[in-house]
Amino acid sequence: MAEFNPRDKSRTSAGKTRSLVRKYTKPPSGSDDGSLRWQWLTIQLLESPAFTSLSANASRAFFRIIIEHTAHAALANGRLVVTHPQFVSYGVTGEYVADALDELDYKGLIKVRRGRAGSGVAHPNLFTLTFVGDHEGAPPTNDWRRCTAERCRNWSEVDRKLAADKRRRVGRKKKAPLRDPEIPPLRDPEIRRAS
Repeated sequence: MAEFNPRDKSRTSAGKTRSLVRKYTKPPSGSDDGSLRWQWLTIQLLESPAFTSLSANASRAFFRIIIEHTAHAALANGRLVVTHPQFVSYGVTGEYVADALDELDYKGLIKVRRGRAGSGVAHPNLFTLTFVGDHEGAPPTNDWRRCTAERCRNWSEVDRKLAADKRRRVGRKKKAPLRDPEIPPLRDPEIRRAS
């Protein structure tokens, strides 16, 4: 039977230890100026095949998007803009940024609304984290739960190459040159030898 401990006003002597553990493991309280920001990541997300099978670049890109999310006080999910130089400065290899974003989208950790450029105006990619609600108040979609270990293996073996080929096809079309850069000979060499 538990005894009342008058020193820490609990039913057990372990009560004080538990309250200290709770005190220092709870979410951080914001500082006076509001500069301290944080984001919950559930154990289910961290142990999921979608998260544990991430490449190093995809993992860095994922955490860079989370940083952008918390920088907007967690109110702009779905309208998050992270530029290519921001990904690179965070540690994502420059030539693999698109590959990392494709991997995150494939595994359901983010949704990407692709931007485009043209007529001198750039429209950036807009990112949505699927494990938190969006800016319109919709609940999280948790698409990452649908990604099984087999699907993650399939990304590594097959689908990564398909996504890269698809990216190569998109973009500027190759224009035919206005003229042939190679000047044809005045006479055909075969005809010249015969004569």
